[in-house]
Amino acid sequence: MNGYILLSHGSKVQASNDASKDVLEKLRQNIKNIELAFLELSEPDFEEAVKNLKTAGVSVITVLPLFLAPGKHVREDVPELASACSKKYDIKIDVLEHIGANSAYVKMIENILLST
Repeated sequence: MNGYILLSHGSKVQASNDASKDVLEKLRQNIKNIELAFLELSEPDFEEAVKNLKTAGVSVITVLPLFLAPGKHVREDVPELASACSKKYDIKIDVLEHIGANSAYVKMIENILLST
């Protein structure tokens, strides 16, 4: 069974974290076994999301880093976290390219700008 993690940076500003949680709830209407995790400054963290999905019977987790650019978190921190949790919980974890690298994201921005 497949599971998914939306990985956000996290913020000291609760409204920012709540906005990510709102996206999660909308996605849960059509996607089963999806969790939100924060890299820092908020909870749940990545490991907690992995544990939740493992407990739900998921055998493969796909992670979508909600980052616009390939900074240190995307290049180093996320792959290291995924590798460590994969070993610790004996689960396959695939990390997708950060959302900013996805052509659909770029197209969405184009559509928003051109529809104004």
